[in-house]
Amino acid sequence: MILKHIIRATAIGALFLTAAAQSELAPPNADGISIGHTHLIVPDLAKHREIWKSFGATEASSGTLQLLRFPGMDILLREGQPSAPSGETSANHIAFSVPDYSAIKATLDAIGVTYVLDNPDPGQILADLPDGVRIEFLVNPEQQEPVVFHHIHLAAVDQPALRDWYVNVFGAEIGERNGMPSALIPGGRVDFIAARGGDPKPSQGAAIDHIGFEVADLNTFATKLESLNIPFNRPPQRVDAINLTIAFITDPVGTYIELTEGLDDVK
Repeated sequence: MILKHIIRATAIGALFLTAAAQSELAPPNADGISIGHTHLIVPDLAKHREIWKSFGATEASSGTLQLLRFPGMDILLREGQPSAPSGETSANHIAFSVPDYSAIKATLDAIGVTYVLDNPDPGQILADLPDGVRIEFLVNPEQQEPVVFHHIHLAAVDQPALRDWYVNVFGAEIGERNGMPSALIPGGRVDFIAARGGDPKPSQGAAIDHIGFEVADLNTFATKLESLNIPFNRPPQRVDAINLTIAFITDPVGTYIELTEGLDDVK
């Protein structure tokens, strides 16, 4: 039954797939930073690969690394049992914009999501995918592309303080959306919602394990992080198997962050 739902969702999403161009990450800001990827932990790789393809993802690879590409964002999957749904963590959800409400609603219905918010007018859907990844779709009727990355939504008790951390570390521009503090980074934005019931759970090990930023020169950026006294969970390292240089840090509320150099070269 689940497989039938996924096949149906893929068929409904065919209009996204036929129109979606191969994505490219946005040009970096003055600090060499752009939105990069989101890494998910899912129990069934094949099932979730089909789910993301039904939304319009195209497949690509960097060495042994398999990517699901959208304009402005790559999705990566790792097989495992997530420790918590993303809605309970600092990495609450990720969002995309689409031109048509009815098409994406039909796709989500076929997948069998759990709706958190479903508002046809003006067009906003917040839903939990099977196995715990929360996703949002915003409708933009004037959008020409079938699907485009829109934002990462992080939860924090002190939203302005976390926004300021992202502005300082990643050279983001200060922004605001719907009364929420935002950090504007090429390719999208990071928005900050109020955490309910105290500090959210850390993201590492959960359905959204980590978010990622592409860095033009990771070694130079590492020097900046050291000057800010931001420790590495994993210092910069070239990984030939995936043709990338990578590093990991953690933000002040427990969001695990991967830094990559070379992801934008994947075609």
